[in-house]
Amino acid sequence: MLPGVLSLLLLCGAADDSVGNPVQEPPVVLDVDGAYPIPGLAREDLAKIVPSALPLGERLVFRATVEWKGAHVLVGHFELATWSDSDSKKILHGRGKGERFGYEIDQKIISVLDQEGVRPESFLNTQRGSEHHTKKLIFQDDKIQYLKRSHCREQDCKEKKHLVLEVAWKGPIPWGTEKSHCYEKECSNTDHEVWFERKMHEVDEPYVDLLTAIYVTRTATFPASGDPLIIPVVNDDSRWLVIVQPMGRQKLKVIEGEYDSIELSLTPVAADGNKKKRFQGLFGIHGTLRVWIDIATGKPLLIEGTLPISILDLKARIELISSGDAEAVKARHAAMTKSISGQSKEGSR
Repeated sequence: MLPGVLSLLLLCGAADDSVGNPVQEPPVVLDVDGAYPIPGLAREDLAKIVPSALPLGERLVFRATVEWKGAHVLVGHFELATWSDSDSKKILHGRGKGERFGYEIDQKIISVLDQEGVRPESFLNTQRGSEHHTKKLIFQDDKIQYLKRSHCREQDCKEKKHLVLEVAWKGPIPWGTEKSHCYEKECSNTDHEVWFERKMHEVDEPYVDLLTAIYVTRTATFPASGDPLIIPVVNDDSRWLVIVQPMGRQKLKVIEGEYDSIELSLTPVAADGNKKKRFQGLFGIHGTLRVWIDIATGKPLLIEGTLPISILDLKARIELISSGDAEAVKARHAAMTKSISGQSKEGSR
């Protein structure tokens, strides 16, 4: 399946142009040693994310296809939505679902920004299907904590939710049952999982998560000099500098409508200068990509790049098919959160 639209804003391997002229590789601003880009624009441009700039109440739906044997094959759909919660915090939501070529994905990502909508507070990434993981980032002033849920292996664990029925052996034949802690290596029961800290990032830049990076790109003002915008991004246990370079302006027609658009090239570079490190973002996407956004609203219209599926690298096209309000998504999220909260309370009694 297309590991979907969000991380396609952080893809690896630029695609050929299907709507305009071939695009040149974006210029890269290097440090004095020529090692990696200097994030000189990051602080100023990230500071331009203000509440009025976030498209609160918006819902966008995309269709994802890949080019396979001369045809465009549907591999999934993706939605983006934003709203304010009851505490006036800003919620950024993304969800991708699909199935093709033996791979199935249902991935949900939620970024919570503070009440001013200026900085992320947390980022939750949950994936089910062919791959299973639950990860999150907790943002603090000068550090970012990366945690991942894994099966509990604590020998002295007393959590009732982690107990399972086992047969008690008495003599040559089994007799009766008893409860004991689950240590099954292949166990897929999420109730048996606990959070483990995997890394604590010490930072002095205003790093954001992958989802927030999309809205940084949509709302930030590009330097008049034509220099690229550089966004510091944290992705699990690694940090990246995403170079955003405007490439040109054109009329663009997608399924949802026709727009005056600007084309951007986005290239992630390892923040530590390690050129061998390979970026892998949300939904399995990695590397450089091209994205067209509406000049009036900043909403993504079309995303093109290379998607790795099995041993193949396929050309992917992520196209906007509808725009609307986020009320249905907000209600769905609230119901799911309430259900999870209820299950948690029930399990802790």
